[in-house]
Amino acid sequence: MEDEYASVMRPVTEIMKLKLLPREEAKRLKPILPPIMNEILPELASIAAKSEVVERYDAVFVDEGQDYLPLWWNALRGVCKAKGEMVLVADATQDVYGTARNWTEEAMAGAGFPGGRWAQLGVSYRLPPDALRMAQEYARRFLPGETRDIPELDQGTLELYPCDLSWIQCNEQEAMRCCVNAILSMMRKTGKDGLASADLTFLANDIDFGKSVVDELDTYNIRSAHTFERDKFKQNRLKMAFYLGDARVKTTTLHSFKGWESRLLVVYVRRAVGAEGMAAIYAGLTRLKRSQFGSHLTVVCSAPELAEFGATWPTHTSSID
Repeated sequence: MEDEYASVMRPVTEIMKLKLLPREEAKRLKPILPPIMNEILPELASIAAKSEVVERYDAVFVDEGQDYLPLWWNALRGVCKAKGEMVLVADATQDVYGTARNWTEEAMAGAGFPGGRWAQLGVSYRLPPDALRMAQEYARRFLPGETRDIPELDQGTLELYPCDLSWIQCNEQEAMRCCVNAILSMMRKTGKDGLASADLTFLANDIDFGKSVVDELDTYNIRSAHTFERDKFKQNRLKMAFYLGDARVKTTTLHSFKGWESRLLVVYVRRAVGAEGMAAIYAGLTRLKRSQFGSHLTVVCSAPELAEFGATWPTHTSSID
């Protein structure tokens, strides 16, 4: 259905070809993207899924389901065999796109789910215990109660997975230097406990800031696999080439790294505004992967709203009077 798809996406393609400045492009795309992505494309996909040439599967598993809309899910139902199984896994606490609230009881029924509550996985088996405590406290302070679903500690592993947690509070003018220094400090941990440069990840939600960090790392001969690019076509190519097995340091956005994990993690928080922005920060804080040999997380923050929370971290420094 290439012709139909091209017709649907033509308005988006034409705007992207105009080489507008990022804010101008976002302003032009804002009114046309929701109906295209949330209504027209899933309807087209539903039609395509009914075609006899489409392969069908015994099982379909969807992760990061909080980012899905019911119409997207219904489109996928077309590729599941009549007696097949479909599973949707979601974490509403990481509602970085504001889509989790669409999964009402009525929507669930219309999506083929039986009645009743979600099966709930109440224990975290990925985060180190100390990092989970900080994530729990963040969620209690800053995330709305209706979408807050905080995992509990796996009590049997309290002493098995050590981690270093550091918070650096600074102003925006110092942020780039603080981030680079934090990355360099992390790199000194490689070469032992099974850690390598490939295990180190830097996350930021500002593309221009992230690219400035990548460029500064280049001056230290530190190469990065990154996705910080304003041009959408170039950005998509970088995202397609981004994978954890790359031997280079990973640098990307909080949104792009959601669902992934790392033992060496530096997160930059520039702003703490809005429910979706706060959820993205939570997603970043929970990307740390536990290991019996230890894990390391440093947060560099220039958002004054989080300064008090940052002061509660095991290691805390601030350059702000």
